[in-house]
Amino acid sequence: MTDRTRLCRAFLDRQGWGDAHRQPLADDASFRRYERLTRGDERAVLMDAPPEFEDVVPFVSVAVHLQVIGLAAPVVMARDPENGFLLLEDMGDDLFARVIKANPDQEKDLYQLAIQGLVHLHQAVLPEQIAPYDEDLLLQELGLFVDWYLPALTGRPLSDGERQTFLTLWRQVLTPVSQARTCLTLRDYHAENLMIRAGQKGLSRLGLLDFQDAVIGHPAYDLVSLLQDARRDVSPALEQEMLSDYITETGADSQDFHRDYALLGAQRNAKIIGIFTRLCLRDGKAAYLGKIPRVWALLERDLAHPALAPVRQWMDEHIAPSLRSTVFTPLPSLPGTAMILAAGLGQRMRPLTATCPKPLITVAGKELLSYSLEGLCAAGVRDVVINSHYLADQMEQFVDRYRDPRLSLTLSPEPDQLLDSGGGVKNALNYLGDAPFFVLNSDMIWRDGAGGQMLQRLRAFWQPDHMDILMLLVPRDTAVGYDGPGNYNRDDRGRLTIRGQMAQADYVYGGILIMKPDCFIGSPCGAFSLRDQFAAAEQAGRLSGLVHDGAWYHVGTPEVRDAVEDTFKREDV
Repeated sequence: MTDRTRLCRAFLDRQGWGDAHRQPLADDASFRRYERLTRGDERAVLMDAPPEFEDVVPFVSVAVHLQVIGLAAPVVMARDPENGFLLLEDMGDDLFARVIKANPDQEKDLYQLAIQGLVHLHQAVLPEQIAPYDEDLLLQELGLFVDWYLPALTGRPLSDGERQTFLTLWRQVLTPVSQARTCLTLRDYHAENLMIRAGQKGLSRLGLLDFQDAVIGHPAYDLVSLLQDARRDVSPALEQEMLSDYITETGADSQDFHRDYALLGAQRNAKIIGIFTRLCLRDGKAAYLGKIPRVWALLERDLAHPALAPVRQWMDEHIAPSLRSTVFTPLPSLPGTAMILAAGLGQRMRPLTATCPKPLITVAGKELLSYSLEGLCAAGVRDVVINSHYLADQMEQFVDRYRDPRLSLTLSPEPDQLLDSGGGVKNALNYLGDAPFFVLNSDMIWRDGAGGQMLQRLRAFWQPDHMDILMLLVPRDTAVGYDGPGNYNRDDRGRLTIRGQMAQADYVYGGILIMKPDCFIGSPCGAFSLRDQFAAAEQAGRLSGLVHDGAWYHVGTPEVRDAVEDTFKREDV
């Protein structure tokens, strides 16, 4: 029995549902799981949302708001937010998609009911403390298309410059909708998240599911979710009729609304193509790839609007039309393996490391090692090697209890001798394989910046024909926990030169890199530093760097650890 199983049983026992019959319900595209509970004539639904991936608090907050404004969301019967469990009202089995499949003649009536629900939602008072669906979030979601889909389709990630051009074009075309935020936007308002409630009348017949990601946004977005459904076909005739009904009911300007509908439709469909690719590559849910041709067809229709002409031209230049209409086989986006250096003695972290290895020191309730593992997992890395030496038994226990089905963790022990950074990686080469791999220090934490996910940006910048090592660089003045003169300078092409005899250098090595296993050909046995490999790559003109555009923390002393924890706590307030 796993720890999570025990926690779940304890939650159900406390609520008096411990002896209920449990039946799995369909999983969704998140890490949440659902079960139907039956106890005599009573029924309920268990939401199991692992807190390291999901937060149940937004679901509860939005559910209460929807109920207050007169819409039907599941009543929260019991909650354990710390462990990620909710006991919910069971709203039945009559999903719109299921009802329409069994009775196609009900489709129009159900979609009219869904439109009435949106009119009601969009005219209601706004909830408090809900994030805006602003330009930054719209563009961040579009990054999924170029960071996941394009590399999987073509085998070549976009360069920094190409990626920025893509986002700049979108920023320009999205201007009419990025600032027009007037209503609560549920974001997943479609036939598999809408229900018919038996025995109810009017708008009370409509049941709402899956709204925890709600934001304050543009009213056209949820119409796109409903009428440009990634999971089922909605006829163009029904789509246009429902759009017209909404515009008539709300008094919106027809021309402007159709433009905004196309803009947000293109944004959403491009995002979904990226998400479906990520679900395959990161989470092993390959079935989502089969839905991409339908989403591409929707995207093509949106791109036909004149307001999207610059984006349409970009798409035509980068993706052949023949590739858009077929189910593709993803090409690997290297690297998919990583080494975390975690064997050090942590002497600068005394007294914290007197009884605990440095990688397991916690910051804001989470081990340093966990920050790196979560970042790697989010980037689609599946195989992670961790070396160990000091207090190795605790490292073994951490690996044994670490729970993430997407990650395979392997320990590379150094029981007799601490092998330093270079020797540690060389000792693990049998686990790392023949392809380039990530190497991470275990004592730093990063936050992704406006440019997108940092590890994906490293992948995009990696050019194996011209590089043996690609480092993450941090501007010296923004590197928290570092007070030295810097390590490297960088030219316009990204090539690095070490500071050497210069008083200062512009950048600090950020403790993350991509390197080739060939870098260790001819290296010594035993202990040695990666600085040897850095120097050899620099001398050959094959050492490059990518500048990080987000926050970065080197947690090297107890004082810095406390300061970083204070920073994270303030961010959470």
